[in-house]
Order: sequence, then structure tokens, then C-alpha cells
Amino acid sequence: MYVCAEAAGVVMLENRKNGPEKYAERILKSFADEALPEKNGTIGAAVMNCNPFTKGHRYLIETAAAQCDLLYVFVVETDRSAFPTADRLRLVQEGTADLPNVRVALSGPYMISSATFPTYFLKSNEDAAAIQSALDITLFAERIAPAFRITMRFAGEEPFDPVTAGYNDAMRKILPEHGITFTEIPRKKVCEEIVSASRLRKLLECDGLCEEALSLVPECTARYLRDKYRDQPGS
Repeated sequence: MYVCAEAAGVVMLENRKNGPEKYAERILKSFADEALPEKNGTIGAAVMNCNPFTKGHRYLIETAAAQCDLLYVFVVETDRSAFPTADRLRLVQEGTADLPNVRVALSGPYMISSATFPTYFLKSNEDAAAIQSALDITLFAERIAPAFRITMRFAGEEPFDPVTAGYNDAMRKILPEHGITFTEIPRKKVCEEIVSASRLRKLLECDGLCEEALSLVPECTARYLRDKYRDQPGS
């Protein structure tokens, strides 16, 4: 029943008149003064939570941006993460400001949102996640990608979380059916360990703002965390 109810909710969202197109129009208008590639230019996308923004996220964005003329980075907008949406968005914008072909925007209600993919935020029902991920990706391929002229999508490989790994597998299958290539980028490592936001959050929870935690993040996130944890003993 849970799966059917969630799937029905997504179908209703898909059928909302012109919703995804209006969302795309609003985002594109916000970038109206910035040049877009010519018609034959390649446009890619990455949808990321960045909870918070790490060196791993920076590496993924930088690697993806090198493979296309323009890269949209859509920051997951649903506010169910440890770090607020506004903070996550600002850190990604600051952390990629030197990359001239990267545009950062919120994902809206149509990409990995509480409406299209609620199980992403629960990580507890892999059967539901398989159905929801297929619906989320199909909505992206059929309604979002054409509006932005996106023909490439990128994601980091996922060796730990089965829900995210399953989502990547679904993208690998579904996106090419709609003329969109999918590239999974190997994770960045620091001292032979994979950089992940979940590892960073665990360090912050257990050890506070330690040197190991700071080693996983770019300077913009380090400044943010120092301010956030400034009253912590020993910081």
C-alpha cells in the first residue's frame, strides 16, 4: 500500500499541467544574462544533496563540468537533511564559483524531492525506492531534460548506500532510452578513504569539528563549519 500510494502521488505530480516546464522556465530566466551553449553544445546535469558540500562533491562537479559545455548542478531542495537547504545551496554556489560553465540551482519538486522520491530521505524500503527512482528518472528524462536541453547526466558512484546505488542503476538503464547519456564518476579519496558527506556528518557528531572532518571539505565549507561550531569546547 505504501508503494502504491507513493507511486500514485508521483503520477499525479507528473500530470500536473506544465509544472516541470514552468519550473525550468523560472530557472532558465534566473540565468538569462549568462550565455548558454549553441544548439550543438553539450549540456549536462547532476542532482546532488551536498549535505554538506565536501571535496568529493567538488571533485564530481569539476570532473563532470570538464566533459560538457555547460553543467547544471541541481541541489536537492527538500528540507529533510542535516544541513538546511539555503546553506547547502550557498556552499555549492561558493564552492563552484570558479568554474565558468557551472550553473547551480535548487531542484524544485521534480528531482529527488519528497514528492517524487520520498524513500531517498528514509533509506528504509528498497522495494519502494526501486519504483520511485524509476518514476523520478522518467520524469526528469521526459519533462525536465528537454526543457534545459540536457543530454548528459552525472552522478558519483555509490559503494555504501543501496538506495542511492539502485538509483544510479536505474539511471544507467532508463536515461539512454531517452537519448541521455549517464556517467558514474568514481569517488574522490583522501588518505585512501572515500570522501562522503555521511562520513563527515558522523565525524561531526562523534568528534566535533576535528582536523579529520576539516580535511574532507573545501575552504567555503570549512568556514561555514567553524562558524557553526565556534562555541564548541576545543574548537
